[in-house]
Amino acid sequence: MVITYGITFAFDRLVKQAIGKRNRSSAYEIGRVGSTVIWIIGILAILPILGASEIVIAVVILLVGAYLILATREFSNNWFAGQMIKAIAPFKIGDWIRTTDGSYGRVTRIETLYTLLVTPQNEIVVIPNSKLTSDLLLNRTTSGSLKVPVDLELSRKVEFGQFTQAVSRILEDMTPYLSDSGLKSSEPEVYLVSTLPDHVKVRVFLRIDNPAKEEEVASEFRKRFNLLGLERQEASVAD
Repeated sequence: MVITYGITFAFDRLVKQAIGKRNRSSAYEIGRVGSTVIWIIGILAILPILGASEIVIAVVILLVGAYLILATREFSNNWFAGQMIKAIAPFKIGDWIRTTDGSYGRVTRIETLYTLLVTPQNEIVVIPNSKLTSDLLLNRTTSGSLKVPVDLELSRKVEFGQFTQAVSRILEDMTPYLSDSGLKSSEPEVYLVSTLPDHVKVRVFLRIDNPAKEEEVASEFRKRFNLLGLERQEASVAD
């Protein structure tokens, strides 16, 4: 048992020194699983010395095998998921992603077992890779920018040309909000959603560089558009 403890201690130190500086989560999981395997091997080696029968040893081996499968299941699932993420690349560092449980943030690190996100509130979220490959994942960063949808209800008296010109002027004034580089944004995308007797529903897509400013941009756009008196009622950001 003393020898087993010494081997376990040395193995744990070796893993931390070899992997810990590059990938702490992997070092922890490998050290945990490896230490468990070493202890199991040590116990199995002692059983014959203690005079255990072959039946007892066989039962212990079966129980140990079942335990190892359960103990390493999460590790193996996350490891294989990490390799899949690296191979398929559904997202990359710098992308803004949203998971089905509501986690939303910018990808800052993709490790072997976990992926780290930083939320718009500057909080760090650690997500197991197996969750990212098994759940529905929304990557909100495409072509280097993000589309922010804003729904508006216009009076039927407003002409479409008048509306698009007003939107273009607002976006030109909002360039510092939309582009971190200061470059003028592209022409807005405007779609007709529905036509009702007293008003028309339209959806405007605003392109921004930084998804963390999504709520700020939508709020600023609605505030400026409301001052024009073209809208039937307050706009709402589409989900």
